[in-house]
Amino acid sequence: MSGELSACPQCGGERGFHVAFQRVEARKLSVILVCPSCGFRFAVGDWTVPTGEPRPFDPTIDSGP
Repeated sequence: MSGELSACPQCGGERGFHVAFQRVEARKLSVILVCPSCGFRFAVGDWTVPTGEPRPFDPTIDSGP
C-alpha cells in the first residue's frame, strides 16, 4: 500500500472504513477495518493500551533546549 487507504480491496467502495477493535491480550487490541459497503473486514495491526505510567526518560527525545 502507498498513499491513502480509503477504497475497499474487496468491492472497490471508496467511502472509507469503520473501525473495530478485538481484544487479543489483556492490554492489546487488534485494529480491524470494516468496509461500510460490503462488510469486508481486515486486520491492520495491533494496538497496545497505554498503562498510564510515564515511559522511561530518553535523553535523545526528552532533553530540552
